[in-house]
Amino acid sequence: MLLKAVKKSCVFVGMVVGAGFASGREITDYFLVFGNRWKAGTAAAGILFFLVFWAVTEIINKNGINTYREYLLTIMGEKTAIFTEWVSGLFFFAMFAAMTSASGTAAREMFGMKYALGAGLLLAVCAAVMLKGMGAVEGISVMLVPLLIAGTAAVGACSRGEAAVIGGHGGSVLLSAVIYVSYNTICSASVLVQAEKSSKRTEGLLTGLLCGTAMTAMGLMIGNAVLQSGKEAVNAGLPFAYAAAKAGGFCNAAYIAVFLASVLTTAVCDGMAAADFLQKRFGMGKTRAVLALTTGAAALSAVSFEKFVTVIYPLFGLAGILQLICTLTYFFKIKKSGY
Repeated sequence: MLLKAVKKSCVFVGMVVGAGFASGREITDYFLVFGNRWKAGTAAAGILFFLVFWAVTEIINKNGINTYREYLLTIMGEKTAIFTEWVSGLFFFAMFAAMTSASGTAAREMFGMKYALGAGLLLAVCAAVMLKGMGAVEGISVMLVPLLIAGTAAVGACSRGEAAVIGGHGGSVLLSAVIYVSYNTICSASVLVQAEKSSKRTEGLLTGLLCGTAMTAMGLMIGNAVLQSGKEAVNAGLPFAYAAAKAGGFCNAAYIAVFLASVLTTAVCDGMAAADFLQKRFGMGKTRAVLALTTGAAALSAVSFEKFVTVIYPLFGLAGILQLICTLTYFFKIKKSGY
């Protein structure tokens, strides 16, 4: 049971810790802008991650769900489920394209390579992993996610300096946490239905705890590192990258490893969800679906990564919030009834 929970939590964390999180852009935009309330918002997001991943795991295991549409039909009405599935399918593709863009940007800015070469390398690796199936996705996640967490901790420990003072944003940090978690967990059910089911009652709880703890700890470490690197880091396009570069040496090398690993794990998970959508809704075979997905992502990779994070991601917030609310409502309902 512990091994299965670790595998699933690694897949979940790898799915969420994409380039937006690893760059520090999401932590800055969704939490640091609220000034002294940012830690409360980060903690609230961690609690929500815990609840969502626990709920998704348990709902799928208890009901023996094998497809994403079946999951949606379980937690919401038919018309709402169909709407959510199609919007989510578009989001899976957008996320995959965003990671392709991030890979090209990283290749150009970190290694002096051509943008197209970096994007192409990611697409080739993702295609190979997706064609091998869920076992390969779990294998990559189990291998890379612990390194992600360790690398994030290393960069966070290297950051020193006088903490920046940020004026508090006037909105609700809790609402910001809800929006952040909602779009980051859209593809969780689509990926998990492809994994091996478990009859152990505590597996979902353990998976949620591992995910929530990891996401909270990394969020706090990234936020602290950005603030300790000054207002220049806060205002940078890639705040955590700025903090790592300022620390230099080992920290910068550790950050590069973190960023590349985060791009790959998120791309693979979202790619699996997008390919599954193409297979189920358009009757494509796996090879054809992967080819269509990678071709489309290559075409969209010209869109800047920052545009994906600040403009495109929030557009899918409605579907994410709807799925989050329905997931938790259904979960607490079956818990209350003793199901």
